[in-house]
Amino acid sequence: MFENIKHSHSIEIYELQKNYKEDFGNNIWKSNELKDSIINKDLEGEVFMNEKKVSGFCFFKKIDNYIEIYSIFVSPMFRNRGVAKKFIKNCIQYCNNEKLVKIILDVKDTNLNAINFYKRNNFIFCGKRKNYYRNMEQFHDSFTMHYII
Repeated sequence: MFENIKHSHSIEIYELQKNYKEDFGNNIWKSNELKDSIINKDLEGEVFMNEKKVSGFCFFKKIDNYIEIYSIFVSPMFRNRGVAKKFIKNCIQYCNNEKLVKIILDVKDTNLNAINFYKRNNFIFCGKRKNYYRNMEQFHDSFTMHYII
């Protein structure tokens, strides 16, 4: 079940990130940061709920005439079931409703599963950011990708 993200989800999202730290590295959003950003409407998005527990999330920020997706995550037990694809589909619908022109996101250059997922969902490479991600003392580049509405 999908529902709009609420500040009350922030602790569960934080815990989910901590539980899968290998997927996030040092790029974990703290629960108070999420809560404040959701309350202040700096971030919007959805959560995927299973048995009343957050098992996936997607959050983004509306900027001018586009959205930037900051994070999409699905718990491993629910991967390859269409959850992330539904998040993308819902972001596209949001853009259509708001008359926005594109979606942008950054993905770690070594995250081939995510890169291929975005390519399969019609995102295209549009740039690279040097040392964008940090994992412990190691830095990684990001690929910036976009989807034109």
